[in-house]
This record gives sequence, C-alpha cells and structure tokens, in this order.
Amino acid sequence: MSAPLDGGELAVFDRRAEVEALLREDTTLLGRYWGYLQEDLPKEQMAEREAIETTGWTSNYAFLLSVVRDGEVTTKPSVARGAAGRLRAWLRSKPLSEQLREEFTKQERVLAAVAEDRVAQASEDEEAHRSTVEAESANVPGIYVYTLPHYLRHPYEPDTGRTLLKVGHSAVDAVHRAGAQSRFTALPEDPVLLRVYPCAQSLVVERRFHAWLEDADHQRPRSTRAGREWFVTSTKFLDRVARVMDLEVQVVNELDGFLE
Repeated sequence: MSAPLDGGELAVFDRRAEVEALLREDTTLLGRYWGYLQEDLPKEQMAEREAIETTGWTSNYAFLLSVVRDGEVTTKPSVARGAAGRLRAWLRSKPLSEQLREEFTKQERVLAAVAEDRVAQASEDEEAHRSTVEAESANVPGIYVYTLPHYLRHPYEPDTGRTLLKVGHSAVDAVHRAGAQSRFTALPEDPVLLRVYPCAQSLVVERRFHAWLEDADHQRPRSTRAGREWFVTSTKFLDRVARVMDLEVQVVNELDGFLE
C-alpha cells in the first residue's frame, strides 16, 4: 500500500519500519525491551535492568513485539486480551499512519474475538487448573497467591491492570492451605494459583506481605464479609516484594504475561 508524498511520489508502506521507529520513542517496557534487543542483551541482563526476578516475561514481550510489528495473532484468550489492549493503547496514543491504523484496527478485532472465545477460555482455565493442582501437590510451605479466572479477564482496575488476588500463607499441606478448601467453596469458579513464594516462617512473611500491600494502598475490598487475604494488586508488585525479602519466585500461572 502506498501514499502520495508532497512531490507527487508514492511512499511505500513499511509496517516494520514504522513500528520500529515508534518503538525507539516508546517509554513502556515494550519499548525498553526493543532497546535491549538492539543492545543484544541476554534475557538475564534484561531482567536485571528491570529489577524483575524471573525472565519468562522476555518471551511474552518477544511475542508482543511480533504482534505490533509483524501482525501476529494468537489462539490463547489471555494473551490475546493483553495484545488487543496494547493495540488499542497505540491506536489512542501513537501518531500512526493511515495504513498502520487500519491494520491495527483489523488485528485488534481478531484478537478481541479470540479473547472472548468461550471454548478457548474453558480450555485455558482447565490448563491453569492442572498447573494449580500440580503446584499444590508439592506441599511447599510459603505464600500462595490465588485469583479467579473472572478477575483475570476483567481486572478490578482496568486502567492499571490490578485485580483481586488472594495473598495467604500455608505452613502445612495444600488442603489445609485453602482452609480444608472451605475458604473457596462459596466461590463461583475454581481458583487459579499464580505464585508460590516458599518460606519457612510463612505466617510471619504473610504479615509482612500484607503490610507492604497496605502501605502501597493496594486495598482490600470494602466488605465486612470478604476474606482479609484479598487485595487489589498485581503479581508484578508481589514479585518485587518477594525479591526484597530474598524469596524465590515460583511462577505457576501468568495473568496475561505482560507486565504493563
């Protein structure tokens, strides 16, 4: 596709070149990730610069780069949701050419349809449930971070991406961890385990986590009946708290894989 220049010549549309020019000016993690690629940094150094405990996010951002630059799509609803959101953000905020705006708009529609595919959602939920059961069966004492699939698809705070996460501890086995599962029986969905932060003094560490969350104004729901372990927060924040406390970060399930 071409567009006329002032002198009557035609400029050939080059999606990759246009997106890469925008990435050089992008101040989000995606833009920084692009810069790290230009420096040929290994993923461990990327994580170190970002003060992120794990390196798994680099694969997610490699895919996100292929979304915006190369027009890639995915069949995974959670990933499609995050990718569609990034395209919408660029459509709102970036100085896009008419051709790129048109391609983004079409791609966003495809990704949004994938994100709302109920069959694919059910398959993804089942995969997350299997990962949850497997991690729980290890019976590791520590801090456990749960949420519900609904809160993954519909963040409590859409603008920030923060959502309701249950941050609790267990010093014994997985059944007791959930309070003999009685803490979850009233919920409409099976909970998804996102993180485990192994530690011996789990009750003490849980109190420290809750203090960090309260100090950061990652508030609990305003309810007298809601569990006191539920907070409006993010795994990104919790991972950083864990790192400050020198705890291992065990990633069981990701939200959408994108940290911003």
